[in-house]
Amino acid sequence: MILNQKETTLAYRCPSCGGVPTSLVGAFSLSGDLFRLKCSCGGSEMTVEKTKDEKYRLTFPCLLCPKPHSHLLSPQVFFGSDIFIIPCATCGIDLCFIGKEKEVAKAVYKSNEEIALAIGDYQLDKLKAEEKEVFHNPEVLEIVSYVIADLSEDGKIYCSCKDSQGDYDCEIFDDHVTVSCKKCHASLDIDITSTSKAYDFLHAEELRLK
Repeated sequence: MILNQKETTLAYRCPSCGGVPTSLVGAFSLSGDLFRLKCSCGGSEMTVEKTKDEKYRLTFPCLLCPKPHSHLLSPQVFFGSDIFIIPCATCGIDLCFIGKEKEVAKAVYKSNEEIALAIGDYQLDKLKAEEKEVFHNPEVLEIVSYVIADLSEDGKIYCSCKDSQGDYDCEIFDDHVTVSCKKCHASLDIDITSTSKAYDFLHAEELRLK
């Protein structure tokens, strides 16, 4: 008589190296009712423990949470699923994959793409934030004020006042600089939402207020 051994493919995401250790697990692989899947980097491991009521407790690390996650699965889910994915409830990143080998590989590949895209968006947002923080620096006001004073002295700021004899001031906001004349109230908003735009302003040859 040939027994059809239950088996499944198990994988988890290592927080130390970002890799995804994968292993085929059979019902008889749980030596002593405990199975350990360690990452080759040596930085993490996942355990599968068979409980007294014939269920399987999975404990695996998280990319963000300080403590590992623990999930209890029935034999039907553990050995019978084509694909079963366990994400982090906090960050939503897929952490554990159980099922058929091909389906697990597909799920891991898709999860990697989603993480790569999320990291890309994060880096873009971080870059924008860093650019924005530059203009919150008080030194920027001093530099901009110097440029405006320099252009005013050279007669390169034009407003409604005769012979450009206006009295000019500037204010820095989150996304723009407002240059205005205290006499005729003409003004000009200059976009500084990016480093390149701010650079253009700091090297302006003239300003025309309206």
